[in-house]
Amino acid sequence: MTDINAVASEVSKLRLRLDQAQLSYRDASLKSRREIVILKRLISRLSVACRGLDGELDQKLDELRTELERHKDVSKLIPRLAIIERLVTRQANFTEKENHRLEQQVAQSSETLKRVHGLPAQLKRELRNLLGQPSDTLAQTHKQIIRILELYERALKLMAVSSDAMAMKDSLDHDLLLQLTSELQRLITELDFDGESGDKLLSIRSQLLIGVTPQTLIELSLEILRLVLDGTRQERRSSQQFLDSVNSDLATLQKTTNQSVGQSSALYEHRSEMTSELADLATSIRQGLNDQKNLEHWRPTLTELTKELLVLAERNKALEKRERALVEQLGYNENKIHSLFEQTQDFRRRLNDQERKMFLDNLTRVYNRAALTDRLEHEYRRWLRYQHPVCVAMIDIDSFKEINDSYGHLAGDKVLKIIARTIRQTLSDTDFIARFGDDEFMIILPDTNEEERNKCLGKIRETVTQLPFRFREQNVSISVSIGATLFDGNDTPGDIIERTDKALFSAKSTGRNRILWIS
Repeated sequence: MTDINAVASEVSKLRLRLDQAQLSYRDASLKSRREIVILKRLISRLSVACRGLDGELDQKLDELRTELERHKDVSKLIPRLAIIERLVTRQANFTEKENHRLEQQVAQSSETLKRVHGLPAQLKRELRNLLGQPSDTLAQTHKQIIRILELYERALKLMAVSSDAMAMKDSLDHDLLLQLTSELQRLITELDFDGESGDKLLSIRSQLLIGVTPQTLIELSLEILRLVLDGTRQERRSSQQFLDSVNSDLATLQKTTNQSVGQSSALYEHRSEMTSELADLATSIRQGLNDQKNLEHWRPTLTELTKELLVLAERNKALEKRERALVEQLGYNENKIHSLFEQTQDFRRRLNDQERKMFLDNLTRVYNRAALTDRLEHEYRRWLRYQHPVCVAMIDIDSFKEINDSYGHLAGDKVLKIIARTIRQTLSDTDFIARFGDDEFMIILPDTNEEERNKCLGKIRETVTQLPFRFREQNVSISVSIGATLFDGNDTPGDIIERTDKALFSAKSTGRNRILWIS
């Protein structure tokens, strides 16, 4: 019996150890699957981040990602990982050398630009600020180089200006002139005036696109201010006329209503008196019929009572006439109130239309920067509350400046309008698009999963590349670069805009016509 108990005890221990071993195996299996998922994600992001740096590295990363998606045994992929490690190390060494060369070139180019005579103070300040910024990464160095190229371009434009334009430098710095002209163009696109004022604004914008002298810029600025003031005064006069009309109608209604109330009270009193008198007459007649045995003797009295009844009937007719007049007055008041209601509804619709136009970009007819700020804040608050995924992407037209320079600003405007309409048609009703800058658009995709986001952005990029642009008998192919991100962690709307801008810069600096995510 003791042996049987001992065997049973051993069996229980073995069963317990077996259960523990199964649990350990299951935990290890789950951990292994999680690690594979993390590895897949890492490889996917690494391939996106490194794309364009080295063709062989791109190929190896794509092959490794394909093998992982086929659920290959990770241990069998170790040789591929070793190859990728060597390629990454080689690329890192090459990048370090190139970054050092770029830094030297930045310093050399900056010194050369410093020695150029006649540069405006603003450009020199920007150059000093640029040199004072650290460049610890290749991306920062690239940004510095692009900024220096922009400064070189501005310096060349200044040097090419005629002697007459240079003589105006004392009154208004030419570099500042370019900035003010660009800002004034952007402000004009925010205005939405109809009729003659709208035509004048479009004419002013065309002049600014071509380029103006400082004196002309001041004159155009004053003209724009005058148009805005005229539009504001016109709207104020229209509103004042509407309010005056409403106040006048309300005063008339108040007066007629007070009269109607007084007449109604008087009619009520007269009705009450007539009712009392009629009741007295009826009582007298009934009492006379009961008390008088000889009606012939009572006839004179009955005749008098009949006369009083006829008088009451005449008074009743007069009251009915006054009541009809009162009913007509009340009907007039009702129609007046209905007319006032229609006027206020029409005025409300006009206000709604004006409010809607305030948030539309005048050129592309998508939302403007002000509307973007409101919508981004709204989506941010929804994200804080519900934690639903919110994707924000910046879209920039590649080589847009070349289109303006080669085919004119009207062609550039046409490109902006067509691409804005194309993006808007690609989005769903719950998505949002706004013009962020000259050739930049920002879209918001709320409550979308990863597949939907990638599909939407990919469709935008591909659709734009297939648009049939044609200028001056030439077919022109246009593409866009997209930088995208998601709300995450302690993000604010400002953080999101900054991150999408960085993603867009990376997308354009690594080849353009691509989508780059950043987190």
